[in-house]
Amino acid sequence: MSNINKSLDYVSMASLFEGEGLKILVAYKGEKKLENFFVLNEFSYNDENLEKFKILFNMFNSEEKPKEFVDFFVEDEKFYAVFTYFQEDSIEKKYSKTFNTSHFDERCKILESILIYFESIYRFPRCILGCLSEPGNIRVDEEKNVHFIYDLRDMDKYIDEAKSMNLIFENISKVIYILLEPEAQAKFNKELHIVIDKCKRGVYTSIPQMVVELKRAEKISMNSSWGSYIRYQLSLRKDKIAKISKLSTALIMLMGAVYLVYSKINEGKNAGTAPTMVAIGGINYTGDTQDESDKTVSTENIDNQTGEVKSADIVLSPGLDIQYEDYIVQNGDTITSICNDYYKDEKFITAVASFNGLDINDMLTAGSILKLPNRTAVALYTSR
Repeated sequence: MSNINKSLDYVSMASLFEGEGLKILVAYKGEKKLENFFVLNEFSYNDENLEKFKILFNMFNSEEKPKEFVDFFVEDEKFYAVFTYFQEDSIEKKYSKTFNTSHFDERCKILESILIYFESIYRFPRCILGCLSEPGNIRVDEEKNVHFIYDLRDMDKYIDEAKSMNLIFENISKVIYILLEPEAQAKFNKELHIVIDKCKRGVYTSIPQMVVELKRAEKISMNSSWGSYIRYQLSLRKDKIAKISKLSTALIMLMGAVYLVYSKINEGKNAGTAPTMVAIGGINYTGDTQDESDKTVSTENIDNQTGEVKSADIVLSPGLDIQYEDYIVQNGDTITSICNDYYKDEKFITAVASFNGLDINDMLTAGSILKLPNRTAVALYTSR
Protein backbone atom coordinates (compact mmCIF):
# COMPACT_ATOMS: atom_id res chain seq x y z
CA MET A 1 0.00 0.00 0.00
CA SER A 2 2.83 2.41 0.79
CA ASN A 3 5.66 3.51 -1.51
CA ILE A 4 8.41 6.03 -0.72
CA ASN A 5 7.42 9.48 -2.02
CA LYS A 6 4.44 8.05 -3.86
CA SER A 7 2.63 11.37 -3.47
CA LEU A 8 5.27 12.94 -5.72
CA ASP A 9 3.81 10.92 -8.60
CA TYR A 10 0.82 13.26 -8.48
CA VAL A 11 1.27 16.86 -9.64
CA SER A 12 -1.21 19.27 -8.06
CA MET A 13 -3.19 21.53 -10.41
CA ALA A 14 -5.83 23.04 -8.12
CA SER A 15 -7.06 23.02 -4.54
CA LEU A 16 -10.73 22.18 -3.95
CA PHE A 17 -10.53 22.49 -0.17
CA GLU A 18 -8.01 23.06 2.61
CA GLY A 19 -8.86 22.68 6.27
CA GLU A 20 -7.45 21.34 9.50
CA GLY A 21 -6.14 17.84 8.86
CA LEU A 22 -7.45 17.65 5.30
CA LYS A 23 -6.57 18.89 1.82
CA ILE A 24 -8.47 18.04 -1.35
CA LEU A 25 -6.53 18.54 -4.56
CA VAL A 26 -7.02 18.02 -8.27
CA ALA A 27 -3.84 16.48 -9.62
CA TYR A 28 -2.53 14.58 -12.61
CA LYS A 29 -0.23 11.58 -12.85
CA GLY A 30 2.00 11.03 -15.87
CA GLU A 31 0.99 12.92 -18.99
CA LYS A 32 -1.18 15.96 -18.34
CA LYS A 33 -4.44 14.91 -19.99
CA LEU A 34 -7.99 14.46 -18.76
CA GLU A 35 -7.88 10.68 -18.28
CA ASN A 36 -4.92 11.16 -15.90
CA PHE A 37 -6.71 13.67 -13.64
CA PHE A 38 -7.49 12.62 -10.07
CA VAL A 39 -9.01 13.89 -6.83
CA LEU A 40 -6.55 13.50 -3.91
CA ASN A 41 -8.02 13.49 -0.44
CA GLU A 42 -4.97 14.11 1.80
CA PHE A 43 -5.69 13.38 5.48
CA SER A 44 -3.40 13.93 8.45
CA TYR A 45 -2.71 10.54 10.03
CA ASN A 46 -3.83 11.38 13.58
CA ASP A 47 -6.35 10.22 16.19
CA GLU A 48 -9.10 12.48 14.81
CA ASN A 49 -8.85 10.87 11.38
CA LEU A 50 -8.30 7.29 12.56
CA GLU A 51 -11.93 6.25 11.93
CA LYS A 52 -11.77 7.72 8.42
CA PHE A 53 -8.56 5.78 7.77
CA LYS A 54 -10.25 2.51 8.77
CA ILE A 55 -13.29 3.24 6.60
CA LEU A 56 -11.25 4.14 3.51
CA PHE A 57 -8.73 1.32 4.02
CA ASN A 58 -11.50 -1.28 4.24
CA MET A 59 -13.32 0.26 1.29
CA PHE A 60 -10.20 0.21 -0.90
CA ASN A 61 -9.55 -3.46 -0.09
CA SER A 62 -13.18 -4.52 -0.47
CA GLU A 63 -14.48 -6.57 -3.40
CA GLU A 64 -17.13 -3.87 -3.78
CA LYS A 65 -14.58 -1.07 -4.17
CA PRO A 66 -15.89 1.53 -6.64
CA LYS A 67 -13.98 1.72 -9.90
CA GLU A 68 -13.32 5.42 -9.23
CA PHE A 69 -11.21 4.53 -6.15
CA VAL A 70 -7.80 4.11 -7.81
CA ASP A 71 -5.22 4.41 -5.02
CA PHE A 72 -4.76 4.47 -1.25
CA PHE A 73 -1.43 4.91 0.52
CA VAL A 74 0.29 6.27 3.64
CA GLU A 75 3.24 8.65 3.54
CA ASP A 76 4.88 11.20 5.89
CA GLU A 77 2.20 10.98 8.60
CA LYS A 78 -0.52 11.44 5.99
CA PHE A 79 -2.81 9.05 4.17
CA TYR A 80 -4.17 9.58 0.68
CA ALA A 81 -7.42 8.41 -0.94
CA VAL A 82 -7.21 8.93 -4.71
CA PHE A 83 -10.24 8.91 -7.02
CA THR A 84 -10.92 9.57 -10.69
CA TYR A 85 -11.71 13.21 -11.45
CA PHE A 86 -14.45 14.36 -13.83
CA GLN A 87 -14.23 17.86 -15.23
CA GLU A 88 -17.90 18.27 -16.19
CA ASP A 89 -20.18 20.84 -14.57
CA SER A 90 -22.11 19.84 -11.46
CA ILE A 91 -25.87 19.45 -11.76
CA GLU A 92 -26.19 22.64 -9.68
CA LYS A 93 -24.62 24.61 -12.53
CA LYS A 94 -25.73 22.56 -15.53
CA TYR A 95 -29.41 22.43 -14.57
CA SER A 96 -29.87 25.74 -12.82
CA LYS A 97 -33.01 27.62 -13.82
CA THR A 98 -30.96 30.10 -15.88
CA PHE A 99 -29.26 27.52 -18.09
CA ASN A 100 -31.75 24.65 -18.06
CA THR A 101 -33.09 24.04 -21.58
CA SER A 102 -33.25 20.22 -21.53
CA HIS A 103 -36.44 18.21 -21.97
CA PHE A 104 -38.30 16.76 -19.00
CA ASP A 105 -37.73 13.16 -20.16
CA GLU A 106 -33.98 13.75 -20.34
CA ARG A 107 -33.83 15.14 -16.81
CA CYS A 108 -35.92 12.22 -15.50
CA LYS A 109 -33.49 9.73 -17.04
CA ILE A 110 -30.56 11.51 -15.39
CA LEU A 111 -32.36 11.48 -12.04
CA GLU A 112 -33.05 7.75 -12.41
CA SER A 113 -29.35 7.13 -13.18
CA ILE A 114 -28.37 8.98 -10.00
CA LEU A 115 -30.84 7.06 -7.83
CA ILE A 116 -29.88 3.69 -9.31
CA TYR A 117 -26.23 4.44 -8.59
CA PHE A 118 -27.08 5.29 -4.97
CA GLU A 119 -28.98 2.01 -4.62
CA SER A 120 -26.03 0.08 -6.09
CA ILE A 121 -23.66 1.55 -3.45
CA TYR A 122 -26.20 1.47 -0.62
CA ARG A 123 -23.92 -0.81 1.42
CA PHE A 124 -21.08 1.70 1.33
CA PRO A 125 -20.29 3.55 4.60
CA ARG A 126 -22.89 6.25 5.21
CA CYS A 127 -20.21 8.94 5.45
CA ILE A 128 -19.20 8.15 1.84
CA LEU A 129 -22.82 8.02 0.63
CA GLY A 130 -23.45 11.38 2.27
CA CYS A 131 -20.58 13.08 0.46
CA LEU A 132 -21.61 11.60 -2.90
CA SER A 133 -25.24 12.68 -2.44
CA GLU A 134 -24.31 16.36 -2.26
CA PRO A 135 -25.40 18.07 -5.51
CA GLY A 136 -21.99 19.71 -5.97
CA ASN A 137 -20.38 16.27 -6.28
CA ILE A 138 -22.71 15.00 -9.01
CA ARG A 139 -21.61 15.68 -12.60
CA VAL A 140 -23.27 15.09 -15.98
CA ASP A 141 -21.28 15.03 -19.23
CA GLU A 142 -22.39 15.99 -22.75
CA GLU A 143 -23.61 12.43 -23.43
CA LYS A 144 -25.77 12.65 -20.27
CA ASN A 145 -23.60 10.13 -18.40
CA VAL A 146 -23.62 10.61 -14.63
CA HIS A 147 -20.34 10.81 -12.68
CA PHE A 148 -19.50 11.44 -9.02
CA ILE A 149 -16.65 13.43 -7.48
CA TYR A 150 -15.28 11.81 -4.32
CA ASP A 151 -14.74 15.07 -2.45
CA LEU A 152 -14.72 13.77 1.13
CA ARG A 153 -14.48 17.04 3.07
CA ASP A 154 -17.83 16.43 4.81
CA MET A 155 -17.26 12.88 6.07
CA ASP A 156 -17.62 14.04 9.69
CA LYS A 157 -21.11 15.36 8.91
CA TYR A 158 -22.34 11.84 8.09
CA ILE A 159 -20.38 9.77 10.63
CA ASP A 160 -23.40 9.53 12.97
CA GLU A 161 -25.32 6.55 11.55
CA ALA A 162 -28.54 7.55 13.32
CA LYS A 163 -28.72 10.92 11.58
CA SER A 164 -26.90 10.23 8.32
CA MET A 165 -29.80 8.76 6.30
CA ASN A 166 -32.01 11.77 7.03
CA LEU A 167 -29.23 14.03 5.78
CA ILE A 168 -28.72 11.87 2.68
CA PHE A 169 -32.42 12.01 1.77
CA GLU A 170 -32.36 15.75 2.38
CA ASN A 171 -29.55 15.95 -0.19
CA ILE A 172 -31.59 13.81 -2.58
CA SER A 173 -34.51 16.24 -2.24
CA LYS A 174 -32.14 19.01 -3.37
CA VAL A 175 -31.06 16.88 -6.35
CA ILE A 176 -34.71 16.29 -7.34
CA TYR A 177 -35.51 19.98 -7.05
CA ILE A 178 -32.47 21.01 -9.12
CA LEU A 179 -33.31 18.61 -11.95
CA LEU A 180 -37.08 19.11 -11.87
CA GLU A 181 -37.27 22.75 -10.76
CA PRO A 182 -39.69 23.91 -13.51
CA GLU A 183 -42.05 21.04 -12.67
CA ALA A 184 -41.60 21.51 -8.91
CA GLN A 185 -42.65 25.15 -9.27
CA ALA A 186 -45.81 24.19 -11.16
CA LYS A 187 -48.75 24.24 -8.75
CA PHE A 188 -50.59 21.40 -10.51
CA ASN A 189 -48.01 18.72 -9.55
CA LYS A 190 -48.69 18.20 -5.85
CA GLU A 191 -47.23 14.67 -5.95
CA LEU A 192 -43.77 16.02 -6.73
CA HIS A 193 -44.01 18.48 -3.83
CA ILE A 194 -44.96 15.60 -1.53
CA VAL A 195 -41.90 13.56 -2.58
CA ILE A 196 -39.56 16.51 -2.03
CA ASP A 197 -41.14 17.28 1.33
CA LYS A 198 -40.86 13.65 2.49
CA CYS A 199 -37.16 13.63 1.57
CA LYS A 200 -36.59 16.79 3.58
CA ARG A 201 -38.43 15.37 6.62
CA GLY A 202 -36.65 12.00 6.49
CA VAL A 203 -39.85 10.01 5.95
CA TYR A 204 -38.37 7.54 3.45
CA THR A 205 -36.46 4.51 4.68
CA SER A 206 -35.21 3.27 1.31
CA ILE A 207 -34.52 4.55 -2.18
CA PRO A 208 -36.95 2.14 -3.95
CA GLN A 209 -39.75 3.38 -1.67
CA MET A 210 -39.06 6.95 -2.80
CA VAL A 211 -38.63 6.00 -6.47
CA VAL A 212 -42.15 4.55 -6.71
CA GLU A 213 -43.73 7.83 -5.59
CA LEU A 214 -41.33 9.86 -7.74
CA LYS A 215 -42.39 7.91 -10.84
CA ARG A 216 -46.02 8.78 -10.12
CA ALA A 217 -45.08 12.45 -9.89
CA GLU A 218 -43.16 12.22 -13.18
CA LYS A 219 -46.20 10.77 -14.93
CA ILE A 220 -48.37 13.59 -13.60
CA SER A 221 -45.90 16.11 -15.02
CA MET A 222 -45.89 14.36 -18.39
CA ASN A 223 -49.65 13.85 -18.54
CA SER A 224 -50.80 17.11 -16.99
CA SER A 225 -53.55 18.97 -18.82
CA TRP A 226 -52.54 21.29 -21.64
CA GLY A 227 -54.49 24.08 -20.00
CA SER A 228 -52.40 23.81 -16.81
CA TYR A 229 -49.21 23.51 -18.84
CA ILE A 230 -49.99 26.62 -20.92
CA ARG A 231 -51.09 28.66 -17.89
CA TYR A 232 -47.90 27.74 -16.05
CA GLN A 233 -45.62 28.53 -18.99
CA LEU A 234 -47.33 31.89 -19.56
CA SER A 235 -47.11 32.70 -15.85
CA LEU A 236 -43.31 32.47 -16.10
CA ARG A 237 -43.42 35.25 -18.67
CA LYS A 238 -45.99 37.51 -17.03
CA ASP A 239 -43.48 40.26 -16.13
CA LYS A 240 -42.50 40.75 -19.75
CA ILE A 241 -46.09 40.47 -20.94
CA ALA A 242 -47.24 43.13 -18.44
CA LYS A 243 -45.03 45.74 -20.11
CA ILE A 244 -46.88 45.48 -23.40
CA SER A 245 -50.18 47.13 -24.25
CA LYS A 246 -53.41 45.26 -23.61
CA LEU A 247 -54.02 44.66 -27.30
CA SER A 248 -50.47 43.42 -27.92
CA THR A 249 -50.65 41.29 -24.77
CA ALA A 250 -53.74 39.49 -25.97
CA LEU A 251 -52.15 38.85 -29.35
CA ILE A 252 -48.86 37.61 -27.89
CA MET A 253 -50.62 35.33 -25.39
CA LEU A 254 -52.57 33.79 -28.23
CA MET A 255 -49.43 33.30 -30.29
CA GLY A 256 -47.60 31.96 -27.22
CA ALA A 257 -50.36 29.45 -26.54
CA VAL A 258 -50.23 28.22 -30.14
CA TYR A 259 -46.44 27.94 -29.98
CA LEU A 260 -46.50 26.02 -26.68
CA VAL A 261 -49.13 23.61 -27.99
CA TYR A 262 -46.98 23.05 -31.08
CA SER A 263 -43.89 22.51 -28.86
CA LYS A 264 -45.84 20.10 -26.68
CA ILE A 265 -46.83 18.06 -29.73
CA ASN A 266 -43.26 17.99 -31.04
CA GLU A 267 -41.93 17.07 -27.60
CA GLY A 268 -44.30 14.11 -27.52
CA LYS A 269 -43.11 13.02 -30.97
CA ASN A 270 -39.48 13.24 -29.90
CA ALA A 271 -39.92 11.60 -26.49
CA GLY A 272 -38.49 8.33 -27.78
CA THR A 273 -35.14 9.99 -28.47
CA ALA A 274 -34.26 10.53 -24.80
CA PRO A 275 -30.81 9.12 -24.02
CA THR A 276 -30.63 5.64 -22.50
CA MET A 277 -28.87 5.06 -19.21
CA VAL A 278 -25.20 4.19 -19.27
CA ALA A 279 -22.51 2.66 -17.10
CA ILE A 280 -22.31 4.43 -13.74
CA GLY A 281 -20.32 3.46 -10.71
CA GLY A 282 -19.25 -0.17 -10.81
CA ILE A 283 -22.41 -1.49 -12.48
CA ASN A 284 -23.71 -1.37 -16.03
CA TYR A 285 -27.24 -0.07 -16.58
CA THR A 286 -28.80 0.16 -20.01
CA GLY A 287 -32.40 1.08 -19.18
CA ASP A 288 -35.58 -0.13 -20.82
CA THR A 289 -35.57 0.98 -24.44
CA GLN A 290 -39.15 -0.03 -25.18
CA ASP A 291 -41.76 2.64 -25.78
CA GLU A 292 -43.92 2.56 -22.68
CA SER A 293 -45.36 6.05 -22.91
CA ASP A 294 -48.93 4.74 -23.00
CA LYS A 295 -48.61 2.79 -19.76
CA THR A 296 -50.12 3.99 -16.50
CA VAL A 297 -48.64 3.54 -13.05
CA SER A 298 -49.34 0.04 -11.80
CA THR A 299 -49.88 -0.28 -8.07
CA GLU A 300 -50.62 -3.99 -8.17
CA ASN A 301 -47.21 -4.92 -6.76
CA ILE A 302 -46.66 -1.78 -4.66
CA ASP A 303 -47.45 -1.38 -0.97
CA ASN A 304 -49.65 1.69 -0.53
CA GLN A 305 -48.23 2.41 2.91
CA THR A 306 -44.50 2.02 2.27
CA GLY A 307 -44.12 2.31 -1.49
CA GLU A 308 -42.03 -0.88 -1.48
CA VAL A 309 -42.48 -3.76 -3.91
CA LYS A 310 -44.99 -6.23 -2.44
CA SER A 311 -44.30 -9.90 -1.90
CA ALA A 312 -46.85 -10.73 -4.60
CA ASP A 313 -45.27 -12.51 -7.57
CA ILE A 314 -43.13 -10.15 -9.62
CA VAL A 315 -42.37 -11.76 -12.96
CA LEU A 316 -39.38 -10.41 -14.89
CA SER A 317 -38.85 -11.89 -18.34
CA PRO A 318 -35.38 -13.35 -19.01
CA GLY A 319 -33.35 -10.78 -20.93
CA LEU A 320 -35.43 -7.85 -19.65
CA ASP A 321 -33.36 -4.70 -20.11
CA ILE A 322 -32.90 -3.60 -16.48
CA GLN A 323 -29.85 -3.26 -14.27
CA TYR A 324 -28.53 -6.35 -12.50
CA GLU A 325 -25.45 -7.76 -10.82
CA ASP A 326 -23.82 -11.12 -11.53
CA TYR A 327 -23.65 -13.45 -8.52
CA ILE A 328 -21.47 -16.58 -8.48
CA VAL A 329 -23.46 -19.41 -6.90
CA GLN A 330 -21.81 -21.06 -3.88
CA ASN A 331 -22.25 -24.60 -2.53
CA GLY A 332 -25.56 -24.89 -0.70
CA ASP A 333 -27.05 -21.72 -2.21
CA THR A 334 -30.74 -21.60 -3.06
CA ILE A 335 -32.69 -18.80 -4.67
CA THR A 336 -34.35 -18.18 -1.29
CA SER A 337 -31.06 -18.01 0.65
CA ILE A 338 -29.49 -15.72 -1.95
CA CYS A 339 -32.47 -13.32 -1.81
CA ASN A 340 -32.35 -13.30 1.99
CA ASP A 341 -28.64 -12.48 1.93
CA TYR A 342 -28.57 -10.01 -0.97
CA TYR A 343 -31.90 -8.22 -0.59
CA LYS A 344 -32.53 -9.07 3.08
CA ASP A 345 -36.02 -9.91 1.85
CA GLU A 346 -37.75 -12.97 0.36
CA LYS A 347 -40.16 -10.93 -1.75
CA PHE A 348 -37.68 -10.90 -4.65
CA ILE A 349 -37.57 -14.72 -4.98
CA THR A 350 -40.02 -14.91 -7.89
CA ALA A 351 -38.41 -11.92 -9.59
CA VAL A 352 -34.93 -13.48 -9.42
CA ALA A 353 -36.16 -16.90 -10.53
CA SER A 354 -38.13 -15.58 -13.52
CA PHE A 355 -35.38 -13.14 -14.52
CA ASN A 356 -33.00 -16.12 -14.80
CA GLY A 357 -35.55 -18.42 -16.50
CA LEU A 358 -35.77 -20.66 -13.43
CA ASP A 359 -38.42 -22.05 -11.11
CA ILE A 360 -38.15 -20.92 -7.49
CA ASN A 361 -37.46 -24.52 -6.40
CA ASP A 362 -34.80 -25.28 -9.03
CA MET A 363 -31.45 -26.55 -7.74
CA LEU A 364 -28.53 -24.20 -8.36
CA THR A 365 -25.12 -25.38 -9.57
CA ALA A 366 -22.11 -24.09 -7.66
CA GLY A 367 -19.99 -21.83 -9.86
CA SER A 368 -22.88 -20.85 -12.15
CA ILE A 369 -23.89 -17.20 -12.61
CA LEU A 370 -27.18 -15.88 -11.24
CA LYS A 371 -28.38 -12.44 -12.31
CA LEU A 372 -29.70 -10.36 -9.40
CA PRO A 373 -31.88 -7.43 -10.56
CA ASN A 374 -31.26 -4.12 -8.80
CA ARG A 375 -33.91 -3.23 -6.19
CA THR A 376 -34.44 0.27 -7.55
CA ALA A 377 -34.56 -1.01 -11.14
CA VAL A 378 -37.30 -3.45 -10.11
CA ALA A 379 -39.21 -0.63 -8.39
CA LEU A 380 -38.88 1.56 -11.49
CA TYR A 381 -40.02 -1.24 -13.79
CA THR A 382 -42.92 -2.22 -11.54
CA SER A 383 -44.15 1.37 -11.23
CA ARG A 384 -44.32 1.95 -14.99
